[in-house]
Amino acid sequence: MAKKNVEEILQLMLDTIRHLSEDQVLKLCTGKATLQYEELSTESDPYEQIREEIDKAEDIKEIEQLFKNHTKKSLISICKYFQIAMKSTDTKAVLTNKIVAHFGKATVKVGEESMEFQEIQQQLEKIETIKEGKTLINNHATLKTKVNLIKLAKTLNVYIDPTNKKKDIQSRIVESIVGARLRGKGIRER
Repeated sequence: MAKKNVEEILQLMLDTIRHLSEDQVLKLCTGKATLQYEELSTESDPYEQIREEIDKAEDIKEIEQLFKNHTKKSLISICKYFQIAMKSTDTKAVLTNKIVAHFGKATVKVGEESMEFQEIQQQLEKIETIKEGKTLINNHATLKTKVNLIKLAKTLNVYIDPTNKKKDIQSRIVESIVGARLRGKGIRER
């Protein structure tokens, strides 16, 4: 059995156990209950059931409830199954949004700011010099305030001191994202 197959089986087992109640897990542990393997037709694939539940949902609240108990890992496995583009830095809300959008339903509310910050992050990842990065941050309409710069830093997992000046925060963000990537690239090219 290939390593990838074992990983998929373990992920399915983890997803199954996560959906059990505390009482059910306790009964499994004490031997008062068992889990059974049962071959299903290809029509009753668990991921296809998710697709059906999304299609049946009439409003956003139902869809939010559907994914409320899912872990980020299970949402990632759903994205992989349906070949939905995603990043490991995506939050549960963003993953849910992408899954729902994939099926043509209305998108789940994800802050417009957070989506915009992700776009800024993507732009920063493409930039080749620190100077270009500083220009991007200085000229971006959303990043005119110190508050939004602090929010961006949190989104990017960049530690900043909120008491610093706006220019210092901008420099820290660019240095952490663009500078780190360029330093890593320089080391790899040696």
